[in-house]
Amino acid sequence: MAQKYAPYGRWESPITADAIAQDSVSLGNIFVDPVTKDIYYIEQRASEGGRSVLMSNQTQKEVFGKAFNARTRVHEYGGGAAIAYNGTVYSSNFADFLVYAAKDGKIKPITPEDPNRIYRYADFCVHPVHTDLLVAILEDHTNDTPHTVRNSLCIINSTAATVTSLVSTEDAQSEFYAAPTFSPSGDKLAWQFWKHPDMPWEGGQIYVADVHYNSNTHRLSLSNTKLVAGEANSISACYPLWASNDKLLFTSDESKFANLWEYTQTCTKPVLSSAVQQDFCMPSWLLGNYPFAFLDENGTRAICVAWRSGRSVLYVVDIVAGSYMEIKDESFDFVVVDHVRRLSDHNFVFMGLRNNAPGAAMLCTLTGPSFVPNFQVLKSTASTSAAPFPKGIISLPTPLELKVAGDKIVYVVYYAPNNPAYAGSSIPEEKPPCVLGVHGGPTGLETQNLSWVKQYFTSRGYAWLDVNYGGSSCYGRAYVERLQGNWGITDVSDCVEAVQSPELRSLIDTKRTAIRGGSAGGYTTLAAISLGSSAASKANFFASATNSFGISDMGLFADDTHKFELMYVIKLLGGTKEEIPQVWHDRSPVYFSANIKTPLLVLQGNDDAVVPPAQSWTIVDGILKSKGHVEAHFFDGEQHGWRTSETIKKAIEFEREWYEKNMVRPTVAT
Repeated sequence: MAQKYAPYGRWESPITADAIAQDSVSLGNIFVDPVTKDIYYIEQRASEGGRSVLMSNQTQKEVFGKAFNARTRVHEYGGGAAIAYNGTVYSSNFADFLVYAAKDGKIKPITPEDPNRIYRYADFCVHPVHTDLLVAILEDHTNDTPHTVRNSLCIINSTAATVTSLVSTEDAQSEFYAAPTFSPSGDKLAWQFWKHPDMPWEGGQIYVADVHYNSNTHRLSLSNTKLVAGEANSISACYPLWASNDKLLFTSDESKFANLWEYTQTCTKPVLSSAVQQDFCMPSWLLGNYPFAFLDENGTRAICVAWRSGRSVLYVVDIVAGSYMEIKDESFDFVVVDHVRRLSDHNFVFMGLRNNAPGAAMLCTLTGPSFVPNFQVLKSTASTSAAPFPKGIISLPTPLELKVAGDKIVYVVYYAPNNPAYAGSSIPEEKPPCVLGVHGGPTGLETQNLSWVKQYFTSRGYAWLDVNYGGSSCYGRAYVERLQGNWGITDVSDCVEAVQSPELRSLIDTKRTAIRGGSAGGYTTLAAISLGSSAASKANFFASATNSFGISDMGLFADDTHKFELMYVIKLLGGTKEEIPQVWHDRSPVYFSANIKTPLLVLQGNDDAVVPPAQSWTIVDGILKSKGHVEAHFFDGEQHGWRTSETIKKAIEFEREWYEKNMVRPTVAT
């Protein structure tokens, strides 16, 4: 069939919002029962209102009932909702916040009734000897304000269905815990700890303590608690995991890159003989997302995920020799690898994402002295009902390093317009309009895996540009710290300068670029089109904008957001409201809504506790009062991000229609 011509942005595409939303399934976690070796994973199903469904790989059936939602709201972002041990599966239930145990088809709650949903649990670990005792994070919302929520470690007695405290202090309202893990004998416990104003990737600390069992009370207690790694505000240690009863592994960014380290009673030191200038983990926004696992029972080798040029690489690390070897094989085509779990010797499972195919829960077997990988798909996220899209319709990512002002590097990923039915534009010498994506966090990374939302636009003739601005993760701590004190400045200028770079000017129509983002990316979007410090605002640089649940008022955000991020903004802006009130004012788009001349689309969940709806109401109200061009949609039942099929579909279509109105040329196709 002869290829057609039509204006960029007007191409017809088989990638519809319906097709994206109707069968949308993402995989949130994969884990292994260390005793039975059974594998489990959690599916998030948009068609079921975003329900997180815990599946057994062995039976291909749900472990819990149809009404069960295997999700937790600890830290609001959750993660670490479930584990399995010796045939019993434990999971938090989002519906009632209780923890349940399932074994041989029998399901029971193992935490006390909580009719007001005050207590939240996550990140479980089972004592290897007294297996009805679990250690977990307990988040207590008795006084439910960001300043009064209390975090601690607790013991869940699954036989008696009781909860008792294990690690808690008087400062619990400013403290956080993650990743509790028992040594193989159960004689030691390690965990991560941090407190305000740090985030876990800024000043996470690893503690180790001796574990004691009282046979009379059937309880555990700790002694000889010791800080073994990490330092508040300057060194982040994360992801503790016991290699043996005497050796603990974890990641630490003491070298300014998060590498693998080890602790024994004699010393704490890097595993590798020399530091690798790659991060061996991502920021721990979610609980339980381990980036490494052991390949043998003795803990002498580990499979590790590191990040290079914005994508995952796999290393086999010889812990004894302090060396590592990359797994280089044409079958390894994953750009994102996470949730790495040991299955057995030289076997591990993980969540893998590709740039040209749907993601999947994967099993990998390594063979021979060169560790040749064999990959097996356990569960794909590919649609089971929708018709396949045409071959060749996927636009592949092109990562670029751009040099911007001050000889600084900004990392971006470019996707060209691509649709096998079209040869180009019907308008002579037309360059494509571009959608510039700004990731959330802001300490995050826009990865290069297949996104059908991006393909929805590229298959219609748009270019797409993801900007991993200064402050993004996986390029080392120094790159992250470029944003400290500069949020709303560095991120905005990096986005603008990326579009203005010679590399991008030759590819896109810079006068028809839309900026869009969610959460912190929504803030950058608003800042770019409003703040007095933004060159883009003064020049009306962007032709269109989409803000999804973004921050408009820094003061309101600091007062209303959840505990986990309560102090995050202080470092990002460079001080407290009291210390630098003018900065807080000048970085709040709500005070500059009269500057917004760029047509703005606002999308917001009404149940969002991270960035509450008031953040969107206020900016919309300010634009309307200034007679600006704004359209807003608020979604009932949605929180921080879209989970239901209906909202996913509407959000995509609203955004496409917005760009068609504001920056696509209406010329007849040929």
